[in-house]
Amino acid sequence: MSNPVEIPFSVWRKIAMASWRPRKDPMIAATLDVDADPILDYIEQVRRATGVHVTPAHLVGRAAAKVTEALPGLNGRVVFGSFAPSPTIDGFFVVSLRTDPVAGQEAAATDLSGSVIREVDTKPPWVIASELAQRAGMIRDDRDPQFKQVKTMVQNLPPMILRVVLDSIGLVTETLQLPIPFMGLEARPYGSFLVSNVGTFGLDSAFAPVPPFVHVPVLIMVGAVTDKAVARDGQPVVRPMLPLCVGLDHRFVDGYQAASMARIFREYLADPAKFDPVPAPKRVPRRRPAPRRVTAARPTPAAASS
Repeated sequence: MSNPVEIPFSVWRKIAMASWRPRKDPMIAATLDVDADPILDYIEQVRRATGVHVTPAHLVGRAAAKVTEALPGLNGRVVFGSFAPSPTIDGFFVVSLRTDPVAGQEAAATDLSGSVIREVDTKPPWVIASELAQRAGMIRDDRDPQFKQVKTMVQNLPPMILRVVLDSIGLVTETLQLPIPFMGLEARPYGSFLVSNVGTFGLDSAFAPVPPFVHVPVLIMVGAVTDKAVARDGQPVVRPMLPLCVGLDHRFVDGYQAASMARIFREYLADPAKFDPVPAPKRVPRRRPAPRRVTAARPTPAAASS
């Protein structure tokens, strides 16, 4: 019998193994397929106008901010059985340290992180995309501005101690909504909702559980845009569809609120320009040519002596 190979799991995988327990909290799983034609058209216009690489995930995050704005009972935490509102609407976007497919130990060591966009309800998609691109670059360069310090502190802890530490971090930063400065953690580091773009990895759709130390009431998994046969005016047609898989905390949401959320999502994604008009293209100032210096011709010796 061969000796088992030690697998160098990522920090996130160690955290997951130490923190998960049998799930008792009530979660609602919902799916939503959205016609992607207006989304893709809007993205193309925004990219041309701004030069920013906007994706469907950024629009979904913006739509989630609209949902949270319309349903303020989503924007908060349950603290010892009572609702405590949060001061701002913020969105957390998951970032993978790599998107290329790998296998073996390299796959096990691939880590996850992410970044929270504060006051996401006040920012159009291209601003969200710009902020995330900058922070994702820092994360992939091992300069994670949000979680590097705490990951360094917990990566070598034994699982049972790690579980207690994570529970304590969740209690302070998420339940009580307070920062932990010596760990470099802000209050509510995961914001009001969480968005994960699994379509980047080629997944049509996927559901995900909410980590125990992440107390957001809404988790949205954005799948890949694919062609699907759908009914339009009683006829089957092929349309590009964007699948969303949503996890909802039943303490915040029931079927009525879930239906309201779906309506707001559809309204925004059906016509993003209605809510966030495409900006005018940036004009690059044209350089004026430098004035040519005209040098007077020197008189010839013959002319000078005459």
